[in-house]
Amino acid sequence: MQMREKLLAGGLAAVVAIGFVPTLWSWYIEPVVVAESARKNAETLRNDRDYKQLQVIAKQKQLKEWKGRSLSPKPTEAATQYQQWLTDMAEVVAEFSNVSVVPDPPRTAANQPFVAIGVTLKAEATLAQVRLFLFRFFQADVLHSITQLSLDSPAATGNPKLVVVMKFEALSLRDAPPRGPTLFPRTEITEDWHDPTQPLTVRHAEGFPTKTPFLVRVGKHYFEVSEASGTSWTLTPDANSTASTTKQSVALLTDEAVELVPIHPEFAKRTIANFDPILKRNPFVKPVPYAPKLEFVGTKSVSRGGSLDLLCRATGFDLSAGEPLFTLEGDAPSGLSLDGRSGKLTWKPDDEQALGDFKLQVTVKAPGLREPLAQPLTVTLKQTNKPPKFATISERTAVLGKEFVLAVKATDEDPETKLTFSLGTGAPEGAKIDPATGEFKWTPPATLVPGPVKVTVQVADNGNPPNTVKQDITINVGDDLAQFTKLTGILEVDGKKEIRLSDLANNRSLVLHEGEVLRYADIEATVVRIDKKAVLLKKDDVLWRLDLGETLSQLRKLEPAAAPEAPKKPGESPKS
Repeated sequence: MQMREKLLAGGLAAVVAIGFVPTLWSWYIEPVVVAESARKNAETLRNDRDYKQLQVIAKQKQLKEWKGRSLSPKPTEAATQYQQWLTDMAEVVAEFSNVSVVPDPPRTAANQPFVAIGVTLKAEATLAQVRLFLFRFFQADVLHSITQLSLDSPAATGNPKLVVVMKFEALSLRDAPPRGPTLFPRTEITEDWHDPTQPLTVRHAEGFPTKTPFLVRVGKHYFEVSEASGTSWTLTPDANSTASTTKQSVALLTDEAVELVPIHPEFAKRTIANFDPILKRNPFVKPVPYAPKLEFVGTKSVSRGGSLDLLCRATGFDLSAGEPLFTLEGDAPSGLSLDGRSGKLTWKPDDEQALGDFKLQVTVKAPGLREPLAQPLTVTLKQTNKPPKFATISERTAVLGKEFVLAVKATDEDPETKLTFSLGTGAPEGAKIDPATGEFKWTPPATLVPGPVKVTVQVADNGNPPNTVKQDITINVGDDLAQFTKLTGILEVDGKKEIRLSDLANNRSLVLHEGEVLRYADIEATVVRIDKKAVLLKKDDVLWRLDLGETLSQLRKLEPAAAPEAPKKPGESPKS
């Protein structure tokens, strides 16, 4: 082929190629590119979906875990169980003194599937006891936390017990599984256990793990269950318990409660030694002068039916060397006990206990004391002191500017009891009462606005402890109605005599018969006899006469010689 023909053929091939390449791209290459792009988009969507699904699974797993750590789904039950558990932790495990655990009202979050349970704890404790409480609190696998913690030292020197205030918050998830009667599963010991080489037998194992090891609590002692065959468990003291560190043998008694201790995952390998910095940096320990002293705080006597609470307190020595231990010596009556750690002496005498004094001696020992402290103590059981009783007092009427006298009476069932009368708060100015007789006197001032006045009278006995009783008296104060109230009629209606009194100031009338009581103005008297033109009244055990046409202010006292016979009863024959 000539060169010219070759060039023409090459040019034609180039033109054909230029026209064919786009067609080839649209037929084969472009679909491949689109498919690859779609594949990548689909892969991205799938990865996003898988990631979100993994997030959902993780959240569902976390929610399931939270439900397992939640309090009871019933808020009221959750508050009660959590309060009881905190009380055990404070009183039994950490051995706080004067413990008060009060739940707050449950707080329901808006549009949230949980209720926040708040609890406030107040107590007295050493820093070492606070450290133990904190360790066991955070060790427990519960959805809870401490929202506030304050420690106040009551003294500027020494290592006194601190005033502890803690606030807690725990969650009650609505969909959480039920907890049963207590926060954690419990069972009871069926036989006394004091030999660590022998298994412990419990009443049942419901709610407890089948896989060992797991942790349990009996009172203040913690044990690891290393082997479990039904209700037969092999125990070893928990590494963080006092029995383990001091190698003391612990005896467990029949019917003592055994409680499961679920451990928070973060505390699985932690020990109480992790809380040692709390003790090493104790800011409350300060030098104290050596002046040991044993004193009693509270009453030393109790009445039958009551109870005695007395605190034995050791002061003036360094508690950093160790806690004091109190012991009681002497012929203590039945039921009286002394807590060796807190020094709290309690007694509720039974009905058969003889009255009288019981002479005892309290001794306290502590590493910081050179020698034990001892002090005699006399505890007295007395007869129950019954409160006095007032005689009922109805409403009374007093007159402006005129002295009002009232005999206030009270009685007491206890023999040889002395009663003392007094006025309560808010008594009107000028009012007074005789402490011995109970006679009340008051002259309402003329400037006083007429109306009811309430006066509180009170009477106290001299028992131990004394009883005080109060009673309110209503005195209607007004003008002297007696000078406007006149005897206007003496009639006989249906064979029965009656008198008619008219209050001209208020246009009121009163009708009375023999034997009835007149209570009007400031007068209270019994109608003794009605004559044709006069009436005889008995007031304050004295006879008074009122003639027809006279006002009540004109009542005249009769001499004893003029006293008439009592009115005859219907059907009674006259005396000869």
